[in-house]
Amino acid sequence: MASISRRAHHKSRAGCTTCKAKKVKCDEAQPCAYCVKRQLSCSLAPSPSSGTRTESGTPEVVTRPYEAPSFTLTDFRLYRHFTTSTAIAHADDGASVTVWREAVADLATQYPYLLHEVLAVAALQLRSVAPEQVGLLEYAAENQAKAISLFREALATSSAETALPLFACSCLIIPYHIAAAKDALSLLFNEETGDLAEWLILIQGCAAITMEHNAIIMRSPIRPLLGDLYTPNVEDISGGPTDARLVDLLSKLPIAPDEREEYGQVIVKLRVCYYLSDKADTSLDRKNAALRFPPLMGQQFRADLAARHPAALIVMAFWCLLIHRVEDRWWLKGKMAPLLLKIEELVPLEYRSLMAWPMEEVGVYPKTDMSL
Repeated sequence: MASISRRAHHKSRAGCTTCKAKKVKCDEAQPCAYCVKRQLSCSLAPSPSSGTRTESGTPEVVTRPYEAPSFTLTDFRLYRHFTTSTAIAHADDGASVTVWREAVADLATQYPYLLHEVLAVAALQLRSVAPEQVGLLEYAAENQAKAISLFREALATSSAETALPLFACSCLIIPYHIAAAKDALSLLFNEETGDLAEWLILIQGCAAITMEHNAIIMRSPIRPLLGDLYTPNVEDISGGPTDARLVDLLSKLPIAPDEREEYGQVIVKLRVCYYLSDKADTSLDRKNAALRFPPLMGQQFRADLAARHPAALIVMAFWCLLIHRVEDRWWLKGKMAPLLLKIEELVPLEYRSLMAWPMEEVGVYPKTDMSL
């Protein structure tokens, strides 16, 4: 019988120090793919002094794709604050305290974008309880800028391996943007460009990752952050306490006939969120019901909202009420009433009556017996 020869195995002996320490195969690129993907410092990355020379004899400067971060005492102080205080303030229950304090804090030491997000949120949360401490807003903004830049890169090349840190980071991005908003309207719109607020754009990619890698997240230590993932059938939500209001709202929205299908789908998604909020047994599930709506908004609805379409603004007024139900959180306190007033200013006078119910429920106006 003919013998079967084994394929020769090339063992990397010139791999980078990181790959050797991790005991993984290094492709010996400069820098190697393993370090680039994880945004780690690679010992094979060329330094500016080792660049090739041009015809003029001048060394060609080679820019390293990532430099190992350096940390300050403030960084260490706020990382500790996150694990000892922010984790508790940010948690919805005992299980999620452990997630933030241990699982997320550990992931942050491995993924720079998550670490910067953790530090940014910790700074804002500390400022909420100690406003006399100076420099926290600037520190938070600086770390947030770094986090978002690195997060976008990681999001574009997401994989099963990065599903957990990306999901954890997305759970902090929304609180950061809401807590850091300079005024009520910037909760929905970018104050400089007038486009939608950054978190409303980023949350779409985050939701896609959650769906794609749901099985991984469900088996992970950060599973408690998801709460109850039950999604009712459309035919089952008609019995909800507020469902009739939402159905009636659709019939009165100022939309053209060719927009009715699009807004019909949006209202169905909002009805599901209200149903889940009305039926929620825990604060976590009530919060998740409210935050489920923004990622579900269709592309056309997003365009309408960016254009300040009255119908889109009115729908968002109803979403504000869902958020108001969980407004006891440190990053949400006192946010929805000012936002509703700003939305009302943008809605033409003849359509403002459609916002009456959420305005009354949030406490902007006294409650009346009038229905929509």
